[in-house]
Amino acid sequence: MPRFNFKTKVTLFFPLAITVALAALLFLIYSFFQNYIKETISSQQYQTVSVLTEDIDRRMAACQETLVAVARKINRQMLADPKLALTYLQHQDEHLLSFNNGMFLFDQQGKMVAELPLGLQRTGKDYSFRDYFKQTVSGRKPIISDPYVSSQSHQHPAIMFTAPIFDKDGSLMAVLGGSVDLTASSFLGQLADIKIGKTGYLFLFSSDRLMVLHPDKKRIMKKDIPAGVNRLLDKAIEGFEGTGETINSRGLPYLSSFKHLKTKNWILGANFPVSEAYEAVNKIRNVFLLVLPIFSFVLFWFMRSYLNRTTAPIIKLTRHVEELPAKIGEERIFRIDGDDEIAVLGQAFNELVRDNDHQRNNLETDLDRYERAEAQLQSQNAYLQALHETTLGLVCRLDVAGLLQTIVTRAGALLGTDHCYVYLKNAAGTEMEMAFQSGIYDQLQHITIKPGQGVAGRIWNTGELFHINDYSRWEGRLPDPERDLLKGMAGVPLKSGDEVVGVLGVAFLEEGVLLSDEQLDVLVQFGELASIALENARLNDESRRELAERKKAEASLRRLSVAVEQSPVSIVITDTNGTIEYVNQHFSTLTGYSQEEIIGQTPRILKTGETSAEEYKELWDTILSGGEWHGEFHNRKKNGDLYWEHAHISPIRDSAGRITHFVGLKEDVTERKHLEGQLRHSQKMDAIGQLAGGIANDFNNILTAIIGYSSIMQLKLPDGRVLKNSADQIAATAERGARLTQGLLAFSRTQTTNPVAVDLNEILHRVHQLLPQLISKDINLEIAPSSQTLSVMVDSMQIEQVLMNLATNARDALPNGGSITINADVASIDSDFVLAMGFGQPGEYARLTFTDTGEGMDEETVKHIFEPFYTTKGGGTGTGLGLAIVYGIIKKHHGYITCQSEVGAGTTFQIYLPFMAGATAVAEKSENESVLPDRRVDLVLVAEDDDAARALEKEILEEFGYSVLEAKDGQQALEIFKRNSDRIDLIILDVIMPKMKGREVYDAIRKIDPSMKFLFCSGYSNEVVIGQGDLEKGMNYLAKPFTPKEMLMKIREVLDNGH
Repeated sequence: MPRFNFKTKVTLFFPLAITVALAALLFLIYSFFQNYIKETISSQQYQTVSVLTEDIDRRMAACQETLVAVARKINRQMLADPKLALTYLQHQDEHLLSFNNGMFLFDQQGKMVAELPLGLQRTGKDYSFRDYFKQTVSGRKPIISDPYVSSQSHQHPAIMFTAPIFDKDGSLMAVLGGSVDLTASSFLGQLADIKIGKTGYLFLFSSDRLMVLHPDKKRIMKKDIPAGVNRLLDKAIEGFEGTGETINSRGLPYLSSFKHLKTKNWILGANFPVSEAYEAVNKIRNVFLLVLPIFSFVLFWFMRSYLNRTTAPIIKLTRHVEELPAKIGEERIFRIDGDDEIAVLGQAFNELVRDNDHQRNNLETDLDRYERAEAQLQSQNAYLQALHETTLGLVCRLDVAGLLQTIVTRAGALLGTDHCYVYLKNAAGTEMEMAFQSGIYDQLQHITIKPGQGVAGRIWNTGELFHINDYSRWEGRLPDPERDLLKGMAGVPLKSGDEVVGVLGVAFLEEGVLLSDEQLDVLVQFGELASIALENARLNDESRRELAERKKAEASLRRLSVAVEQSPVSIVITDTNGTIEYVNQHFSTLTGYSQEEIIGQTPRILKTGETSAEEYKELWDTILSGGEWHGEFHNRKKNGDLYWEHAHISPIRDSAGRITHFVGLKEDVTERKHLEGQLRHSQKMDAIGQLAGGIANDFNNILTAIIGYSSIMQLKLPDGRVLKNSADQIAATAERGARLTQGLLAFSRTQTTNPVAVDLNEILHRVHQLLPQLISKDINLEIAPSSQTLSVMVDSMQIEQVLMNLATNARDALPNGGSITINADVASIDSDFVLAMGFGQPGEYARLTFTDTGEGMDEETVKHIFEPFYTTKGGGTGTGLGLAIVYGIIKKHHGYITCQSEVGAGTTFQIYLPFMAGATAVAEKSENESVLPDRRVDLVLVAEDDDAARALEKEILEEFGYSVLEAKDGQQALEIFKRNSDRIDLIILDVIMPKMKGREVYDAIRKIDPSMKFLFCSGYSNEVVIGQGDLEKGMNYLAKPFTPKEMLMKIREVLDNGH
């Protein structure tokens, strides 16, 4: 950055400051006048626009009123006679001054009746397409149209004033219009000719940006100002009225004013160019910009001339001072004439120079004496200072490697050489090895030194200082020619106590270097300090190793402590008498006992009494003998809850092998025990379920024949006969057997379910009608449905069976009467319920609560209540399957059932079924709604290996008009079909038959006749036969046992609908 002298600074600063101040003043004046002119023009322009807007509104209102007045005198005769209408209009021709584009009479269809000035030339021409006609007819009031292109020969843009003409009954009969040419010299057209200033202008546009009037006629009726181009115009459309500065759609700056018309959604605008508005003030600004540089230059030239004369003596003195160091004697005196301020300054400067020269001579003499004394002092203290610094350096180093480097470096610095080394004894103490070196020793090949070998070996032997002036001539030198370049050498022992542990040596390559006694003493002292430092570093190294090992042990102990505290199993440490000395946090969390409460106690505080004394004796015998014991305890927590734990107890020994404590690792296995119990129960249920399913299948075949024949007897015997009553009893008994079969199948979970969305309240309503027949009269039955719809996806028959089984058990528990209560509601299962019960999924459930006031059960009985063949009824009166069947049905519906009971306090069962919030229950049809099918004449092939079932099916079919062919196995059925394939209409197949299964027969016949219709029957459920691959979904299937009506209905369904 260039440096300016005083004269230049003054010359530049003052003119520049004055120019800036003057420019700022002129700018403020310019801004003031510019704002004043802008406000004045804006106010005047807005006033002009406001006056013009009021005049336009007034004239347009007058035109509208004139037109309405003319329209009132037009009648239907004029509309019927165009000449008469024209005569009337001609009498109104004075109004053509206002409507310079003509007056027009249209009938109610928009056709021209007459017009001025063209007369009847266009009479009958249709103008109903014009917007002004449509708006007048639809609005039934006068309107002022937006610009449109006139249909006359000049085709100028025009606007239309309209007035509707009504008949006496109020119906529209004609429209009178008056048009104004926007380009002609009308009160609107004249607006475009008005000038604001030299080039300013007025324009009229609508709120939807349509140009109504503009000096540029080409822009009329165009929307050529897009949104965002002229922001002030955009504001005017949104409602702004006033004046502001803006850029118009052509990119030119204008002062624009806007005012809204009252008679039409039009806006009158005035544009005045900014350049014209500020023309006067801009001329003044340009003059200022021209004069200001000239003024600045003249001011600068004047200041420069004045300062040149004023500062000449000062510049001369300044140059003398700058050259003063190079001057001597009288040349240093400044020569100046005159008596002004600068001359006085020169004389004072000369006196200062003479005094300074005298003092400098005295100072140089004193400095010479001081330097000689300082040299002598430095010579005496050099070694002491170096030794002191070396001592500090050695004491601060505790690592051996760094210390050796420091010893070598400091020794060289003390004696003025770069060639130093340190030998140290090896671990065996038999040889010395090079530990660190510098200078020439970095380039030499080093060998291990034995006692007496070379300079280091000699010092090792003597334990004292040794030095030679020329190593190359010493007879004890090492046999290494490379070392002959060494000249003067010296070394001292490094000791630990009285033992030599190493050697410190220095060497010189220059000939004639002789070490003084003072230097050798310094080397000896330094060797003693180095020995102490090495011993200190060795001890520090050993201490650090011991400290590191101790920290490592402490870290391991901390990790072990954290692991024990955070262990997911309980850890207990006792003495040999069983007194607890330590428990971890998990023990306290599990049992509820804090460490303060449990320490000093024995594990007996957790006993429940379920573990025998023999087991405790075996435990103590095992651990006291040094062995490890494994087993399980059923213990009690502080709050009384029971829990299972698996324990591993082992002894803790001291360094002598004596047992001092016992440690127990205990894992909470309560959940596992519960799951194992559930698994055993599930396995037992599955095994018995398979047996029950097989029995139910065989029983279904028997029941089919019983139910079928009893139904036939009921149909054929008249009412009142003894045999009729017997048939009824047989049918009722068989139906009970069928329900037992369904219960067995539900228990084995192979029963077909037909779940639909059902309101649980409807099931309770049906059960309310059935249960009074099942229970005795001295038992009070109360059923309380829910107040809301309880939609569940269930098989209604099976849920009814559940409630009837529970009612049967409750009846047996109430031999002396009592009450049964069933209610329904919505319940939520949360994580607490799942944790407490050990089953369930959180969510919304429909809950059935079944309560009786019977004898109740103890806790042990409740545990086994759902197990098959477990009964509370004595004397062989119970099967033990009732509640097992209930359990199987509820599980099959993805629900849960719980039992709470106390002896003498009754029993409560709670059933949870998944709740379908918002689902619509389907009304179930009663079986009584179906009727027997009509008699048929079709030929049916029946393939059934059970003789009784086959005979029954044949008799039922023949009774209702069917022809029947019989087959006792699958092979026979296939042969009969081949002989009668063109006559058979339906084939009924048992699923499981000898020789060929029903599915095999089906596949073989389908290859012959794909259109043949089939019906499969079996004592197994649909789910089982589909699951075993005997049937596919969609095949027609009828489960045994079935009534004749069910069979006939299914046959009719298959014959009428499908294969």
